[in-house]
Amino acid sequence: MAEAITSGDTRPIQAFVAHRAAVVEIERHPATARAHHRANHLANHAGTVQERSEHAIAVAEIYRAAYTTVNG
Repeated sequence: MAEAITSGDTRPIQAFVAHRAAVVEIERHPATARAHHRANHLANHAGTVQERSEHAIAVAEIYRAAYTTVNG
């Protein structure tokens, strides 16, 4: 918000709203939210780089699908 005010550019606000809309879309669906939170937790606590990568990809796929749903 501060960046948008100082620069006179609304793109930071648009990016924030688009991101928050994706997060809300994930949270609207309990099964999706559980999968997202679980994958995020497992990515942050993975024992190997391979496991971390697999879970991070799952997080990204869920987020990307939600983002596309609400932002086109």
